[in-house]
Amino acid sequence: MRPEEKISQLREEAFDVTKTYPCPTLWCHISQKGLQGGAVLGTFAVAPAIAAWDTFKERKEVDPLRLLTGVAYTTLASLGLTALVGSVKLLQMDRAGMEDRVYRLHYNKAQHRVDHLAQAGAAIGLAAAAFLLRGNSDVKPLHLVGAGGVGTAAGVLLHLLTRPEEQRGNNKMFHELIN
Repeated sequence: MRPEEKISQLREEAFDVTKTYPCPTLWCHISQKGLQGGAVLGTFAVAPAIAAWDTFKERKEVDPLRLLTGVAYTTLASLGLTALVGSVKLLQMDRAGMEDRVYRLHYNKAQHRVDHLAQAGAAIGLAAAAFLLRGNSDVKPLHLVGAGGVGTAAGVLLHLLTRPEEQRGNNKMFHELIN
């Protein structure tokens, strides 16, 4: 057995869901999904809509800072709404249900992959904006949040475009939302 396999096996044996804090773990997961969803919506729907409005209706040049503001507001609004709805959903779950969900999340490789890519994308987006917008007196922290949102959306898109075959299939989150 290779060392990586041995470490992986030890980690799996060591995970005991009853020794975790399932409610905060799930709340963090739900919040992260809200942030990712808002970033995707802001980047691929709101920002293009703002650009189209400015270009065709207002007949003015597209302002990148205005686009980042739209992405930031969408990302933060989605995060807040998801955290609120998720909190209500958690209040309806018993400990066994939470532990079951935490156990399934722990072993969901696709979930870990998209989360890691989204987090890396957020860091890269934030760093790129901080570098590219340095010295611009009009830049506000909200613009950096928007850039992190664009990076998050890029990470989610990268996951969707490059995920392994075994990770393709129906999205369980959407299934749980509508059922």
